[in-house]
Amino acid sequence: MRLEQATHILESNRAKMRMSEFTEEIPIQIAAGINRLGDGEYTYYSIYPVAVDVPYDKFPYSHEWIQATGVAPDRLTVEIKQRDALGEHRLYTIGRSDSADDSATTEPIQNGDNTYLVQPSEVLSAAEAITLFQRYYETHSVPSGWSLREQPEFSG
Repeated sequence: MRLEQATHILESNRAKMRMSEFTEEIPIQIAAGINRLGDGEYTYYSIYPVAVDVPYDKFPYSHEWIQATGVAPDRLTVEIKQRDALGEHRLYTIGRSDSADDSATTEPIQNGDNTYLVQPSEVLSAAEAITLFQRYYETHSVPSGWSLREQPEFSG
């Protein structure tokens, strides 16, 4: 199905552009962006909604988004920034809820020359990240069965 105008913007360290106007192309576009992470050129990939009244050639900053970083296919982490019930924007790292814990155990995720430490349940595969991004594209939410660990130093 063709949309009148693209509803989301995709961003990486190498590009910023509107996502496809053809809904059947969205899963392919998301998978391509995530699967190239850690290839020596791409270090992060994010998508965020854009209002329909924003001109096609404008890319406004968004306070709400989902992003992935790491090395595909099996060492990624995904974060989401969203508004809470009080209207505050909060940043969360997404993890598998069946193995989420608040232990001190961490694992490294590479983002170019940087290393981020995340909980083991937050180290995701490309397939898991693609599922999260597809759900976000459709609903701007995280599917049930996933945990959100707030990063208060980046919230507000």
